[in-house]
Amino acid sequence: MLGALFLTLLAAPIATHAQESITIVGELQNGTAGAEVTPELTVTLDVFNLGDNLETRDTETDAQGRFSFEGVPGGEGFGYIISIEYAEAVYTYESDYPLITDLVEMVIYESTSSGDDLKVRSHTLVVNAADPDTQLMNALELVGLENTGDRTFVPDISQPGIMDLLRFSLPSKVVDLDVQTSMRGGQILQVDLGFAITTPVPPGAYEIAYTFRSSYSGGRLTFDHALPFGADTFRVLLLHGIGKATGDGLEEMERLVLGERDYQRLEATNLEVGTKIELEFTGLPEPSLWQRWQNTVSSDGFLSLVIPLAFGISMVALLAYVLLRKKGLSATYVGDASSPSSIIEAIAHLDNKFDQREIGKQEYLRRRNELKIQVLKQPLPYSSSETQDDTEEGTPHDKTNPAAECTKL
Repeated sequence: MLGALFLTLLAAPIATHAQESITIVGELQNGTAGAEVTPELTVTLDVFNLGDNLETRDTETDAQGRFSFEGVPGGEGFGYIISIEYAEAVYTYESDYPLITDLVEMVIYESTSSGDDLKVRSHTLVVNAADPDTQLMNALELVGLENTGDRTFVPDISQPGIMDLLRFSLPSKVVDLDVQTSMRGGQILQVDLGFAITTPVPPGAYEIAYTFRSSYSGGRLTFDHALPFGADTFRVLLLHGIGKATGDGLEEMERLVLGERDYQRLEATNLEVGTKIELEFTGLPEPSLWQRWQNTVSSDGFLSLVIPLAFGISMVALLAYVLLRKKGLSATYVGDASSPSSIIEAIAHLDNKFDQREIGKQEYLRRRNELKIQVLKQPLPYSSSETQDDTEEGTPHDKTNPAAECTKL
Protein backbone atom coordinates (compact mmCIF):
# COMPACT_ATOMS: atom_id res chain seq x y z
CA MET A 1 0.00 0.00 0.00
CA LEU A 2 2.79 2.42 0.97
CA GLY A 3 4.72 1.43 -2.14
CA ALA A 4 1.78 2.24 -4.39
CA LEU A 5 1.34 5.63 -2.70
CA PHE A 6 5.04 6.42 -3.18
CA LEU A 7 4.85 5.57 -6.89
CA THR A 8 1.75 7.75 -7.22
CA LEU A 9 3.58 10.72 -5.69
CA LEU A 10 6.49 10.23 -8.08
CA ALA A 11 4.18 10.14 -11.03
CA ALA A 12 2.33 13.30 -10.02
CA PRO A 13 3.25 16.37 -12.12
CA ILE A 14 5.40 19.02 -10.42
CA ALA A 15 3.80 22.48 -10.41
CA THR A 16 5.82 25.04 -12.34
CA HIS A 17 5.37 28.73 -12.95
CA ALA A 18 4.54 29.27 -16.59
CA GLN A 19 6.60 31.88 -18.42
CA GLU A 20 4.89 34.19 -20.84
CA SER A 21 5.89 36.89 -23.28
CA ILE A 22 4.73 40.47 -22.66
CA THR A 23 5.07 43.89 -24.26
CA ILE A 24 6.06 46.94 -22.21
CA VAL A 25 4.93 50.29 -23.57
CA GLY A 26 5.99 53.62 -22.06
CA GLU A 27 6.00 57.36 -22.58
CA LEU A 28 8.40 60.14 -21.51
CA GLN A 29 7.22 63.51 -20.26
CA ASN A 30 9.30 66.59 -19.43
CA GLY A 31 8.33 68.03 -16.06
CA THR A 32 10.16 71.34 -16.49
CA ALA A 33 7.87 74.20 -17.43
CA GLY A 34 8.15 75.08 -21.15
CA ALA A 35 10.49 72.16 -21.96
CA GLU A 36 9.72 69.40 -24.47
CA VAL A 37 10.81 65.79 -24.79
CA THR A 38 13.74 65.31 -27.14
CA PRO A 39 13.17 62.48 -29.65
CA GLU A 40 15.48 59.50 -30.09
CA LEU A 41 16.46 59.26 -26.45
CA THR A 42 17.84 55.88 -25.42
CA VAL A 43 15.70 53.90 -22.97
CA THR A 44 17.15 50.82 -21.23
CA LEU A 45 15.24 47.80 -19.87
CA ASP A 46 16.79 45.34 -17.38
CA VAL A 47 14.87 42.09 -16.84
CA PHE A 48 15.32 40.21 -13.56
CA ASN A 49 14.21 36.80 -12.38
CA LEU A 50 14.47 36.11 -8.64
CA GLY A 51 17.14 38.78 -8.38
CA ASP A 52 19.26 37.64 -11.31
CA ASN A 53 19.68 40.00 -14.25
CA LEU A 54 18.57 37.91 -17.24
CA GLU A 55 18.95 40.44 -20.01
CA THR A 56 19.35 44.12 -20.91
CA ARG A 57 17.68 45.81 -23.89
CA ASP A 58 17.82 49.29 -25.40
CA THR A 59 15.32 51.18 -27.53
CA GLU A 60 14.71 54.78 -28.63
CA THR A 61 11.83 57.17 -28.14
CA ASP A 62 9.83 58.51 -31.04
CA ALA A 63 8.91 62.15 -31.68
CA GLN A 64 6.15 61.97 -29.06
CA GLY A 65 8.47 60.39 -26.45
CA ARG A 66 6.90 56.92 -26.71
CA PHE A 67 8.88 53.66 -26.50
CA SER A 68 8.14 49.93 -26.33
CA PHE A 69 9.81 46.57 -25.62
CA GLU A 70 8.26 43.47 -27.21
CA GLY A 71 8.73 39.80 -26.37
CA VAL A 72 9.75 40.51 -22.76
CA PRO A 73 9.71 37.39 -20.54
CA GLY A 74 7.16 37.56 -17.76
CA GLY A 75 5.66 35.52 -14.96
CA GLU A 76 5.92 35.10 -11.23
CA GLY A 77 9.37 36.09 -9.91
CA PHE A 78 10.14 38.50 -12.75
CA GLY A 79 10.95 42.17 -12.25
CA TYR A 80 11.83 45.14 -14.44
CA ILE A 81 13.88 48.34 -14.25
CA ILE A 82 13.45 50.94 -16.98
CA SER A 83 16.01 53.75 -16.99
CA ILE A 84 16.92 56.76 -19.08
CA GLU A 85 19.79 59.23 -18.77
CA TYR A 86 18.96 62.83 -19.53
CA ALA A 87 20.70 66.14 -18.75
CA GLU A 88 23.33 64.46 -16.51
CA ALA A 89 20.75 62.67 -14.37
CA VAL A 90 19.33 59.14 -14.45
CA TYR A 91 15.58 58.50 -14.12
CA THR A 92 14.18 55.06 -13.38
CA TYR A 93 10.95 53.10 -13.17
CA GLU A 94 10.81 49.81 -11.25
CA SER A 95 8.08 47.17 -11.15
CA ASP A 96 7.53 43.49 -10.48
CA TYR A 97 5.41 41.29 -12.75
CA PRO A 98 2.71 42.12 -13.62
CA LEU A 99 3.08 45.83 -14.32
CA ILE A 100 0.40 47.85 -12.56
CA THR A 101 -0.37 49.92 -15.64
CA ASP A 102 -0.57 49.33 -19.37
CA LEU A 103 1.39 52.52 -20.07
CA VAL A 104 4.59 53.29 -18.16
CA GLU A 105 4.84 57.06 -17.68
CA MET A 106 8.27 58.47 -16.89
CA VAL A 107 9.01 62.12 -16.09
CA ILE A 108 12.35 63.71 -16.87
CA TYR A 109 13.55 67.24 -16.04
CA GLU A 110 15.96 69.85 -17.22
CA SER A 111 18.92 70.33 -14.88
CA THR A 112 20.35 73.19 -12.81
CA SER A 113 23.48 73.62 -10.68
CA SER A 114 21.77 76.06 -8.31
CA GLY A 115 20.63 74.71 -4.95
CA ASP A 116 18.16 77.52 -4.27
CA ASP A 117 15.20 75.15 -4.46
CA LEU A 118 16.67 72.57 -2.05
CA LYS A 119 14.99 72.61 1.35
CA VAL A 120 15.86 70.55 4.43
CA ARG A 121 12.53 69.75 6.02
CA SER A 122 14.00 67.93 9.00
CA HIS A 123 17.48 67.14 10.31
CA THR A 124 17.94 64.84 13.30
CA LEU A 125 21.16 63.88 15.07
CA VAL A 126 20.83 60.74 17.22
CA VAL A 127 23.56 59.68 19.67
CA ASN A 128 22.87 56.18 20.95
CA ALA A 129 26.19 54.92 22.33
CA ALA A 130 29.63 55.95 23.61
CA ASP A 131 32.44 53.49 24.31
CA PRO A 132 34.64 54.43 27.32
CA ASP A 133 37.45 52.10 26.18
CA THR A 134 37.84 53.51 22.66
CA GLN A 135 36.32 56.92 23.57
CA LEU A 136 34.25 56.89 20.39
CA MET A 137 30.69 58.24 20.24
CA ASN A 138 28.22 56.56 17.85
CA ALA A 139 25.96 58.91 15.90
CA LEU A 140 23.23 58.68 13.26
CA GLU A 141 21.94 61.65 11.25
CA LEU A 142 18.68 61.61 9.31
CA VAL A 143 17.96 64.32 6.75
CA GLY A 144 14.64 64.91 5.01
CA LEU A 145 15.42 66.79 1.78
CA GLU A 146 13.05 68.25 -0.81
CA ASN A 147 13.63 69.79 -4.21
CA THR A 148 10.76 72.24 -4.52
CA GLY A 149 11.59 73.38 -8.08
CA ASP A 150 10.88 71.84 -11.49
CA ARG A 151 14.52 71.17 -12.42
CA THR A 152 16.90 68.47 -11.29
CA PHE A 153 19.72 69.77 -9.13
CA VAL A 154 23.04 68.51 -10.57
CA PRO A 155 26.14 69.68 -8.65
CA ASP A 156 28.84 71.23 -10.80
CA ILE A 157 32.05 69.77 -9.34
CA SER A 158 34.18 71.10 -12.21
CA GLN A 159 34.27 74.53 -10.56
CA PRO A 160 35.85 74.33 -7.06
CA GLY A 161 34.57 77.77 -6.08
CA ILE A 162 30.91 76.78 -6.39
CA MET A 163 29.55 75.73 -3.00
CA ASP A 164 26.20 74.42 -4.24
CA LEU A 165 26.84 70.85 -3.16
CA LEU A 166 24.89 68.60 -0.87
CA ARG A 167 27.19 69.26 2.09
CA PHE A 168 26.91 67.80 5.58
CA SER A 169 28.80 68.73 8.74
CA LEU A 170 30.88 66.32 10.84
CA PRO A 171 33.11 66.56 13.93
CA SER A 172 36.84 66.92 13.26
CA LYS A 173 37.77 63.32 14.13
CA VAL A 174 35.41 60.81 12.53
CA VAL A 175 35.76 57.15 11.56
CA ASP A 176 33.49 54.57 9.91
CA LEU A 177 31.40 57.04 7.91
CA ASP A 178 28.58 55.33 5.99
CA VAL A 179 26.10 57.24 3.78
CA GLN A 180 22.77 55.94 2.44
CA THR A 181 20.23 57.82 0.30
CA SER A 182 17.00 57.17 -1.58
CA MET A 183 18.47 59.03 -4.58
CA ARG A 184 20.47 57.34 -7.31
CA GLY A 185 24.00 57.88 -8.58
CA GLY A 186 26.73 60.25 -7.48
CA GLN A 187 29.69 59.81 -5.18
CA ILE A 188 30.92 60.98 -1.78
CA LEU A 189 33.47 63.82 -1.58
CA GLN A 190 35.47 64.93 1.45
CA VAL A 191 35.08 68.64 2.16
CA ASP A 192 36.19 70.91 4.99
CA LEU A 193 34.79 69.52 8.28
CA GLY A 194 32.35 67.18 6.58
CA PHE A 195 31.42 65.50 3.33
CA ALA A 196 29.38 66.17 0.18
CA ILE A 197 27.54 63.95 -2.27
CA THR A 198 27.29 64.58 -6.00
CA THR A 199 23.99 62.75 -6.40
CA PRO A 200 21.50 64.58 -8.68
CA VAL A 201 18.31 65.62 -6.89
CA PRO A 202 15.18 65.56 -9.07
CA PRO A 203 12.09 67.45 -7.89
CA GLY A 204 10.45 65.67 -4.97
CA ALA A 205 11.19 64.50 -1.41
CA TYR A 206 14.13 62.26 -0.44
CA GLU A 207 15.88 60.87 2.62
CA ILE A 208 19.58 60.81 3.46
CA ALA A 209 21.00 58.84 6.39
CA TYR A 210 24.60 58.63 7.53
CA THR A 211 26.32 57.05 10.51
CA PHE A 212 29.75 57.70 11.98
CA ARG A 213 31.83 57.40 15.13
CA SER A 214 33.49 60.46 16.58
CA SER A 215 36.45 60.62 18.95
CA TYR A 216 36.06 62.45 22.27
CA SER A 217 38.38 63.20 25.18
CA GLY A 218 37.87 63.88 28.86
CA GLY A 219 34.22 62.92 28.56
CA ARG A 220 33.60 65.88 26.26
CA LEU A 221 32.98 66.53 22.55
CA THR A 222 32.33 69.94 20.97
CA PHE A 223 31.84 70.81 17.30
CA ASP A 224 30.09 73.37 15.10
CA HIS A 225 27.23 71.69 13.27
CA ALA A 226 26.75 73.57 10.01
CA LEU A 227 23.43 73.60 8.13
CA PRO A 228 24.26 74.89 4.60
CA PHE A 229 20.61 74.64 3.49
CA GLY A 230 19.13 75.56 6.86
CA ALA A 231 16.38 73.37 8.29
CA ASP A 232 12.69 73.62 9.06
CA THR A 233 13.39 71.51 12.15
CA PHE A 234 16.72 70.52 13.70
CA ARG A 235 16.81 68.23 16.71
CA VAL A 236 19.35 66.35 18.81
CA LEU A 237 18.48 63.09 20.56
CA LEU A 238 20.89 61.74 23.19
CA LEU A 239 20.29 58.38 24.83
CA HIS A 240 19.64 58.78 28.54
CA GLY A 241 22.59 57.78 30.71
CA ILE A 242 25.32 58.57 28.17
CA GLY A 243 25.81 62.21 29.10
CA LYS A 244 24.28 65.61 28.45
CA ALA A 245 23.87 67.61 25.22
CA THR A 246 23.64 71.39 24.83
CA GLY A 247 23.59 73.67 21.79
CA ASP A 248 23.27 77.35 20.96
CA GLY A 249 19.67 78.22 20.15
CA LEU A 250 18.40 74.70 20.94
CA GLU A 251 15.47 74.40 23.31
CA GLU A 252 15.26 71.59 25.86
CA MET A 253 12.11 69.64 25.03
CA GLU A 254 10.19 66.90 26.78
CA ARG A 255 12.10 63.64 26.75
CA LEU A 256 11.35 61.33 23.86
CA VAL A 257 10.74 57.60 24.30
CA LEU A 258 11.58 55.43 21.29
CA GLY A 259 10.67 51.83 21.95
CA GLU A 260 11.87 51.28 25.50
CA ARG A 261 14.71 53.81 25.34
CA ASP A 262 14.59 57.30 26.78
CA TYR A 263 16.27 60.19 24.91
CA GLN A 264 17.12 63.75 25.86
CA ARG A 265 15.65 66.01 23.15
CA LEU A 266 16.87 69.42 21.97
CA GLU A 267 15.12 71.23 19.15
CA ALA A 268 15.14 74.37 17.01
CA THR A 269 12.92 75.44 14.10
CA ASN A 270 13.04 77.67 11.03
CA LEU A 271 16.83 77.79 10.80
CA GLU A 272 18.18 79.95 8.02
CA VAL A 273 20.58 78.89 5.27
CA GLY A 274 24.17 78.73 6.57
CA THR A 275 23.20 78.42 10.26
CA LYS A 276 25.87 76.99 12.58
CA ILE A 277 25.03 75.47 15.94
CA GLU A 278 27.78 74.79 18.48
CA LEU A 279 26.97 71.40 19.97
CA GLU A 280 28.55 70.21 23.18
CA PHE A 281 28.34 66.73 24.67
CA THR A 282 29.58 66.41 28.25
CA GLY A 283 29.69 63.64 30.83
CA LEU A 284 30.43 61.01 28.20
CA PRO A 285 31.69 57.72 29.71
CA GLU A 286 35.42 57.59 30.39
CA PRO A 287 37.72 54.58 30.90
CA SER A 288 38.56 53.40 34.40
CA LEU A 289 41.94 54.19 35.99
CA TRP A 290 43.14 50.69 35.19
CA GLN A 291 42.03 51.02 31.56
CA ARG A 292 43.80 54.38 31.27
CA TRP A 293 47.01 52.77 32.52
CA GLN A 294 46.66 49.93 30.00
CA ASN A 295 46.04 52.39 27.19
CA THR A 296 49.11 54.39 28.21
CA VAL A 297 51.36 51.36 28.44
CA SER A 298 50.18 49.96 25.10
CA SER A 299 50.57 53.25 23.24
CA ASP A 300 53.38 53.60 20.69
CA GLY A 301 54.68 56.78 22.27
CA PHE A 302 55.01 55.16 25.68
CA LEU A 303 56.85 52.15 24.30
CA SER A 304 59.21 54.21 22.14
CA LEU A 305 60.17 56.36 25.15
CA VAL A 306 60.21 53.91 28.03
CA ILE A 307 61.94 50.95 26.41
CA PRO A 308 65.11 52.91 25.43
CA LEU A 309 65.04 54.63 28.82
CA ALA A 310 64.81 51.32 30.66
CA PHE A 311 67.59 49.91 28.49
CA GLY A 312 69.78 52.91 29.32
CA ILE A 313 69.13 52.57 33.04
CA SER A 314 69.98 48.87 32.95
CA MET A 315 73.24 49.59 31.09
CA VAL A 316 74.23 52.22 33.65
CA ALA A 317 73.49 49.80 36.47
CA LEU A 318 75.55 47.07 34.79
CA LEU A 319 78.47 49.45 34.24
CA ALA A 320 78.37 50.57 37.86
CA TYR A 321 78.33 46.94 38.98
CA VAL A 322 81.38 46.11 36.84
CA LEU A 323 83.32 49.13 38.12
CA LEU A 324 82.51 48.35 41.72
CA ARG A 325 83.43 44.72 41.15
CA LYS A 326 86.80 45.70 39.72
CA LYS A 327 87.35 48.08 42.58
CA GLY A 328 86.51 45.33 45.05
CA LEU A 329 88.91 42.91 43.37
CA SER A 330 91.65 45.49 43.31
CA ALA A 331 91.16 46.07 47.01
CA THR A 332 91.95 42.43 47.76
CA TYR A 333 95.45 42.86 46.39
CA VAL A 334 96.46 45.76 48.58
CA GLY A 335 99.89 45.14 50.02
CA ASP A 336 103.52 45.92 49.61
CA ALA A 337 104.04 45.48 45.88
CA SER A 338 107.80 45.53 46.41
CA SER A 339 107.63 42.53 48.73
CA PRO A 340 107.59 39.08 47.11
CA SER A 341 105.95 37.60 50.19
CA SER A 342 103.07 40.11 49.90
CA ILE A 343 102.54 39.17 46.28
CA ILE A 344 102.50 35.49 47.18
CA GLU A 345 99.92 36.23 49.86
CA ALA A 346 97.84 38.03 47.24
CA ILE A 347 98.03 34.97 44.98
CA ALA A 348 96.92 32.75 47.82
CA HIS A 349 94.07 35.15 48.63
CA LEU A 350 93.06 35.17 44.95
CA ASP A 351 93.06 31.36 44.87
CA ASN A 352 90.82 31.34 47.91
CA LYS A 353 88.29 33.73 46.28
CA PHE A 354 88.28 31.60 43.12
CA ASP A 355 87.67 28.43 45.15
CA GLN A 356 84.72 30.13 46.86
CA ARG A 357 83.40 31.23 43.42
CA GLU A 358 83.55 34.90 44.30
CA ILE A 359 85.24 35.72 40.98
CA GLY A 360 85.04 34.24 37.50
CA LYS A 361 87.65 32.03 35.90
CA GLN A 362 88.80 34.55 33.28
CA GLU A 363 89.28 37.28 35.85
CA TYR A 364 91.03 34.84 38.16
CA LEU A 365 93.55 33.68 35.50
CA ARG A 366 94.21 37.21 34.31
CA ARG A 367 94.92 38.55 37.80
CA ARG A 368 96.99 35.53 38.83
CA ASN A 369 99.17 35.91 35.73
CA GLU A 370 99.76 39.59 36.57
CA LEU A 371 100.86 38.66 40.09
CA LYS A 372 103.23 35.97 38.81
CA ILE A 373 104.85 38.49 36.48
CA GLN A 374 105.36 40.86 39.44
CA VAL A 375 107.02 38.06 41.41
CA LEU A 376 109.40 37.20 38.57
CA LYS A 377 110.47 40.84 38.33
CA GLN A 378 111.53 40.97 42.00
CA PRO A 379 115.35 40.77 42.84
CA LEU A 380 116.50 37.61 44.61
CA PRO A 381 116.93 38.38 48.36
CA TYR A 382 120.25 36.57 49.18
CA SER A 383 122.03 37.02 52.54
CA SER A 384 125.84 37.74 52.64
CA SER A 385 126.61 34.33 54.11
CA GLU A 386 124.49 32.63 51.53
CA THR A 387 126.24 34.60 48.83
CA GLN A 388 129.64 33.56 50.06
CA ASP A 389 128.60 29.91 50.26
CA ASP A 390 127.11 30.10 46.83
CA THR A 391 130.22 31.68 45.44
CA GLU A 392 132.38 29.04 46.90
CA GLU A 393 130.18 26.16 45.94
CA GLY A 394 128.83 27.80 42.73
CA THR A 395 125.34 26.56 43.53
CA PRO A 396 122.42 28.91 44.34
CA HIS A 397 120.07 27.93 47.19
CA ASP A 398 116.78 27.76 45.23
CA LYS A 399 114.83 26.56 48.22
CA THR A 400 115.31 29.97 49.88
CA ASN A 401 114.48 31.91 46.74
CA PRO A 402 110.80 33.10 46.79
CA ALA A 403 110.86 33.40 43.01
CA ALA A 404 111.75 29.77 42.64
CA GLU A 405 108.94 28.86 44.95
CA CYS A 406 106.51 31.11 43.12
CA THR A 407 107.17 29.48 39.74
CA LYS A 408 105.60 26.33 41.10
CA LEU A 409 102.34 28.08 41.83
